[in-house]
Amino acid sequence: MLKCVIIDDEQPAINVLKNYISKTPALELAATATNPINGMELIKDTSADVVFLDIQMDEMTGIEVKSMLDAKVQVIFCTAYSEFAVKSYDLNAIDYLMKPISFPRFMRAVEKIKGLDRINKDSQDTIVANDYIFVKTETKGKMIRVDLDEIDFAEARGNYVAIHNGSRITLVYSTLHDFENELPGKRFMRVHKSYIIAVDKVAQIAGNTVTLKNRSEQIPLSRTYKEAFLKRIHKKPFERN
Repeated sequence: MLKCVIIDDEQPAINVLKNYISKTPALELAATATNPINGMELIKDTSADVVFLDIQMDEMTGIEVKSMLDAKVQVIFCTAYSEFAVKSYDLNAIDYLMKPISFPRFMRAVEKIKGLDRINKDSQDTIVANDYIFVKTETKGKMIRVDLDEIDFAEARGNYVAIHNGSRITLVYSTLHDFENELPGKRFMRVHKSYIIAVDKVAQIAGNTVTLKNRSEQIPLSRTYKEAFLKRIHKKPFERN
C-alpha cells in the first residue's frame, strides 16, 4: 500500500477524502492534519508516499508546502479555486482536484500515482472500488450500507434521495448531485434532473421514458441527458419518437 497524508484546514473536506481512501485498496491513510505545519511533520514521521493537499490555508498555502517537500513525495492538490491549476502543474503535482470532489474523479487522480503498478501486482485491476456505499439516513448521525447491485434507480425528493430496490425504498439525506458523485459512473447514469438509473437494468426505451427490468414505472428521459444516454447503452433501435 501507498501511505497517504491529508492536509486540509476544513475537517469536512478531510472526512470526504478519508472515506474515498478507505474504499481504495492500494492506499492507506497514515495521518491527517488541519494545520499545514503539523502536516509537514506528519509527512516525515509517516514516510508518506502521497499527500492530498489543500491549497488555500491560513498558516501556509499548499503551494508553499509542496515547494518544501521531498521530491519523492507525490502531491494531489485539492481546492475550490480553479485559478491555482496552472501553478499546481508547474510544481509537478500528480493532479488537481476541484471541490466538491466526486469519487470517480478521485479515482482518476489516484490512477496517476506513480508506484501503483507495484501494488496488488497479482490483480488485474490495481484499484478496485467497493461494490457498496455508506449513506446518511433520516436519523441524525446514522449511516447505512447500500449494495450497488440493489439499486434499481434513485429519485430526488427535496432534501432527500429515494433509493428504489424492488418494492423497498430507502431515504437518503443527500442531494441527487452528491449521491451521483458517490456512484461509479460505469454502472449508473443520470437520465433526468430527478432520476439516476442502473444502466444494466434498462429493459426498454420508448420515446422519452425508460423502463427497468422487473419494474413498471416509466422513468422520464429528458432531452438534456437523452443523447448521451442512448450513445452510452448503444440501444438506438429502441428509440421511438
